[in-house]
Amino acid sequence: MMEMMWHHIAIAVEDLDNSRGFYQNILGFEIEWENENYTNIQFAKVVGLHDANAHVVMMKGHGTCLELFHYHFPEGERLPLKRQCDYGLTHFALVVDDLMSLYNRLLSAGVQFNSPPQETRPGVCLTYMKDPEGNIIELVEYSEA
Repeated sequence: MMEMMWHHIAIAVEDLDNSRGFYQNILGFEIEWENENYTNIQFAKVVGLHDANAHVVMMKGHGTCLELFHYHFPEGERLPLKRQCDYGLTHFALVVDDLMSLYNRLLSAGVQFNSPPQETRPGVCLTYMKDPEGNIIELVEYSEA
């Protein structure tokens, strides 16, 4: 069997500065590298967009990497936000310690949540929050039941 492991999650964003600030200053990711004008034939082929040109920021933190894209060309479109039950990617999750303290800190920083943390089964407490572009991030704390 082929061995695989996660490397990163990528999000196309409308406001790169706002999203970078959120992930860096609010969630504690660090910038690993950045290219303000990423374009070449190979990149365009891989993403399937002729003459693609993007500002790309690779961030690292919490055991994973997060890649933010803002496309200069072609320009992206704002799609309607999906519900959690709609098909396709619905959220990504970060395991945290002391979820309630983090929730209160993020709430006071203006982060939008669906609800306060909930114990969904014994030993599992979680909440869903939104990043500045409306993407859903699950914060989950595991404890002994």
